[in-house]
Amino acid sequence: MKKVGVFATLSAVLLVSACSGNSGGDSKGEAKSGKKTVVVSVMTKDRFLESAVQKFEESHPDVHIEVKEYKAAKPAAEGGMSMEALSLADVEKYVQSVTTQVISGKGADIILMNEMPQDKFVAKKLLVNMYDLMAKDNSFDRNALYANILKASQDGDGLYVMPLSYSLDLVRGDTELLKKANVPVDKNKSWSWMEFKEIAKKLKQQGYDGFGNLSPTELLWDYIEDNYSQLVGQGKPGFDSDLFRNMMKEIKLMYDEGMLNEGLSGFSSTSGTGKSAFLLAGIYSPEEALKMPSNMDYFPKPSASGKKSGVPFKFNYSLGINSKSDVQQEAWAFIKFLLSSDMQASPNLMGFPMNKGAVDQKFNEVLQKFKNGTLNEQTPRNGGVSAATPPNMLPDGETAKKRIEDIKKMITEADVRRSSDMKVLMIAMEEFKSFMSGQKSAEEVSNLIQNRVKIYLNE
Repeated sequence: MKKVGVFATLSAVLLVSACSGNSGGDSKGEAKSGKKTVVVSVMTKDRFLESAVQKFEESHPDVHIEVKEYKAAKPAAEGGMSMEALSLADVEKYVQSVTTQVISGKGADIILMNEMPQDKFVAKKLLVNMYDLMAKDNSFDRNALYANILKASQDGDGLYVMPLSYSLDLVRGDTELLKKANVPVDKNKSWSWMEFKEIAKKLKQQGYDGFGNLSPTELLWDYIEDNYSQLVGQGKPGFDSDLFRNMMKEIKLMYDEGMLNEGLSGFSSTSGTGKSAFLLAGIYSPEEALKMPSNMDYFPKPSASGKKSGVPFKFNYSLGINSKSDVQQEAWAFIKFLLSSDMQASPNLMGFPMNKGAVDQKFNEVLQKFKNGTLNEQTPRNGGVSAATPPNMLPDGETAKKRIEDIKKMITEADVRRSSDMKVLMIAMEEFKSFMSGQKSAEEVSNLIQNRVKIYLNE
C-alpha cells in the first residue's frame, strides 16, 4: 500500500504543479515570430498544463506559452507521472532557485506558489494583486468561482495567488472499527491532538492503533501549519516559545507512550480494514470520495488547540503573476483560461476545481459511473486511491448521494487555508529529529530552529 500523508500529499501536489523557477531564464516577454511569450516554469510537466497550453494557443494565436521544466518525472506504468521521481531535496532546491530568481527581479511570468514563501513574496511586492486584474476585465465572471476559497486565499485585502484547485484537509476514519472497539468519535465535532491521545489509549486497550500512516515529522508539519501565523507570522518567528516547545513535547509523548506508531500499522487505503482507526488523507476528488469504502467516513483533523475554526483546505494548484513581468495581461489571460469551466472540468486537474460549474459536472460524472458500475474502471492519475475498491466495499446509492452532499457542503464552508513556507518546515523537521531521539532538549532544539528561521526570513 502507498503511504498517504503529508509527504505523499506534497508529491501529488508537485506532480500537477505548473509554474515558476526557470533555470536561469527571465520574463521579458520577447516576441517569438511576432507573438508575445509568457514563460511558465514547472517543477515537472503534467497533462493538464500541456493540454491547456495547446488549447490556449489555438484560441490566442498572438501569445506563445513557453513551459520550462525544472526536473522531468519518470513515466509511470499507467501513463502518468511517477511520484518516486521527486524528493523533498528536489523540492527544496526548486523553491530556493525560484525564490532567488524572483527576488533578483528575474524568473518566470507565472509562478507556482504551492510551496513558495508566499508571505515573503507578498511583503516584497513580488506578486500582482489579481483583484486589480479582475476589476479591469469585464469578461471575467468572478461569481463562477467559490467566493469563500478566494477570500481565504487573500493576503490582507489582496489576492496575490490564484488557486486553480484545492483539497479538503481531513482524515479518514474506520467507523466499523470504532464501533467494534466501542470508542465513539463525533465526526461533526472538532478535537485536539491531546483529545485524540485519550481516544488512542482506548483503542490500544482493544488492540487497535490510532493512525496508520503518521510519522513524528509529519505530525510536526501539521502542528506548524495549524499555528503558522503564530510561529512565522509577519516575518517574526516564534519557535523559541512555550507554544512550540509544548508542541514538540506532546508529539514525543504520544510516540513514547505508543499512542502513535512511526511505521505503517495495517491500514488498508482501499478497504479501510486493518488495525488503525484513522488515516491521514484529505479529499482530493469526487471519484476518490465515492471510492472510499462504505465503512469509512471523513472526520475533522485533530488540531493543536481543538477549537473549531472552519473547514481547512490546501492548494493543489496555485499560481501567481510576477510583478516584474512585461506580459502581465497575457499571463492573466492564461490563468483566466485555466479557470474556465472547460479546463476546470478536465480529468487531468487534480483536486476540486475553483469553478463551481466544473465541480457539479465532476460530481455528476462520477455519480453516473457509480450508478453504471464503472467507477472502478478508472483511477485518478495523480494521487488519490491507487487501487480499485472491492465492489462489496463500495457505499450503497443513498450513502453515495449523502457523501456527495456532505462534501459539497464542506466545499462551500472551506475557509481556513493551510499553508506554510517549505524552507521553514525543512528547518524545523531537520532539527526536530534530535529532540525525538533524545539527543537534545526541547529548549535547545527550539532555539536552534528559531535562529535558523530568523536568518532565513531576513535573507
